[in-house]
Amino acid sequence: MEISIIGDYKILKQLGSSSFSEVFLAEHKFLKKRYAIKVIDESLTQNKNFIKSFEDKVGFLTTIDHPAIVKIHDISNVDGKYFLVMDPIVNDNNEVLNLEKYLNLKGDVLPELEIETILRQIASALDYAHKLNFNNQPLCHFSLKPSNIFIKISDHGLKVYISDFGLSTIIGEGKVLFKAYELLVKEMAFSENLIKSDSLDVSSKYKFLQNYNFLSPEQKFKDLNEKLSFKSDIFTFGVLAYYLIAREFPEGYFDLPSKIAPEYKLNWDLLICKCLQKDPHRRPDLLVEALNSFLSTDTSDISSLEILSWEEVEKKVENAMQMSFEFSSEVSKLEKELEEKKNNEVKFTTIDESDKKPIINPQKVERPTYDADPGAIFNKDLNVSYYQPKKVEIKDVEPILTEMVIIPGGSFSRGSEKGSRDEKPKHKVNINNFALDIHPVTNEQFVRFLQFMGGEKDSNNNDIIRLRNSRIKRTGGKLIIESGYAKHPVVSVSWYGAVAYAKWIGKRLPTEAEWEVAAQGGIESAEYPTGINIDHTQANFFNSDTTSVMSYPPNGYGLYDVVGNVYEWCEDWYAYNYYDTSLQEPEDPKGPPQGVYRVLRGGCWKSLKEDMRCSHRHRNNPGTVNSTYGFRCAADVS
Repeated sequence: MEISIIGDYKILKQLGSSSFSEVFLAEHKFLKKRYAIKVIDESLTQNKNFIKSFEDKVGFLTTIDHPAIVKIHDISNVDGKYFLVMDPIVNDNNEVLNLEKYLNLKGDVLPELEIETILRQIASALDYAHKLNFNNQPLCHFSLKPSNIFIKISDHGLKVYISDFGLSTIIGEGKVLFKAYELLVKEMAFSENLIKSDSLDVSSKYKFLQNYNFLSPEQKFKDLNEKLSFKSDIFTFGVLAYYLIAREFPEGYFDLPSKIAPEYKLNWDLLICKCLQKDPHRRPDLLVEALNSFLSTDTSDISSLEILSWEEVEKKVENAMQMSFEFSSEVSKLEKELEEKKNNEVKFTTIDESDKKPIINPQKVERPTYDADPGAIFNKDLNVSYYQPKKVEIKDVEPILTEMVIIPGGSFSRGSEKGSRDEKPKHKVNINNFALDIHPVTNEQFVRFLQFMGGEKDSNNNDIIRLRNSRIKRTGGKLIIESGYAKHPVVSVSWYGAVAYAKWIGKRLPTEAEWEVAAQGGIESAEYPTGINIDHTQANFFNSDTTSVMSYPPNGYGLYDVVGNVYEWCEDWYAYNYYDTSLQEPEDPKGPPQGVYRVLRGGCWKSLKEDMRCSHRHRNNPGTVNSTYGFRCAADVS
């Protein structure tokens, strides 16, 4: 299409093309502002049914407003040409960088953090769109692929933008695929009969695969009487995640990410296998929650998978799923940003001079013991062997203790009316005096405990820590901390390991209520430990790694890293509706009497700002280890 002016826009250059449109960089004649103009192909605009569908539905697309979705500002028709006016996603040289080009520039393997950064932004955009009502159903993309995902690189990192939202629905999913196949056949015939070259053949095949291989099974084998659901986008997301890691498509028998990229620490196997379920109903509903849940789970059950059939993969994944979160729809995160809170008078809880030196009650130190094997009496009759934990030699190892501060008791607000369902209702609790470590337990502190224990298992054979996911390594029988990480918080510690360490030094884990009170730092109903806002100079979040403890300013109680750096295990069992009970029993609440998960608090180095809120709750299986999980200890005060 050779055009120089369309409506009020002067065409500067062509940016790209697809089966049904061409995209140009243009400048508004009067505003002198640049836009991207997507001109719809005449093969569509000459169809009356398409024009009716376009005019009825496309106006909705201008209402979409998400930071990871290309913004459409206007829709217009000039001289029979229909076009969309959008933000131009170009660099300083007015060049487009889509995801496919970016992958070619980066080489064969992307850093794991980059993959997660890209996918989290795409997941957020898809979750947002799926909640919108478009044509009496969720707004779906139905044609997500690297060519319509754009990347901008800035000093703040990678920014992702998705284009063509809703166009597949307006054009028709079948037409999109048919057009791609039609072009493939024509170009292959042209290549074979006239040029005798493979260049066009390879190119056309690739374009076709870009459309076809990212489709869900129900799109490829669609029943014309059935409507597609947003779960097709979930499948495509799984294909895209696999493609970013493997640079190939998950077809037939395929290697899982743990084999392709064993250096990656996150559980990509589980996330991808759940998204690629053949049955749409078994795929996740919310991708952001899927990322938070599945990537952080124990990989031990599926990390050794080779090339398996889908039946074998699903069987393995179902076992691993017992360790993953089962999010209720009632606890899904709200997508709306928190409204700016008015900066009322900051009220600090006063601490008497006499309280500056904590008077901590003596704690009973519980050393590891081993119970007798109750099945030993059957050894002779059954002639079977029973597991007997290896006895460790108790060594004279002195711990490196952490300074503690006293948190004065009183009445405090707990929870939030603006957070997730498990943070509601906001209510008062009464907490007794207690003491808390000023920073999370570090690698050099935890190494002393491992030396004392003589291994990474407790007396009940529970994992204390998983060294391969931590900064502590065992070499030649000796425990070595990676260079520069001695003062970093220890990670990959299970809840059992945190409890065992606390008992070893005569302390305990804080209750969830104690942790939240301490996080507020003496500020009444604080949103963040720093007050009504928090930034990257005040906590380690949305970053690439942990930092040394005490690298950021303390809160009002003198506690460092109370949010960010690592999630911290609490003593309590987790229940999403526990605050309903705590509201009725506010005296020093200690959580539900039983449960499946233990509470984690405080966000971590890779968390978003939302997770830095004092009231934000997290949880996982007590045996789970993760590169973002650590802890600090508490003690009773007289």
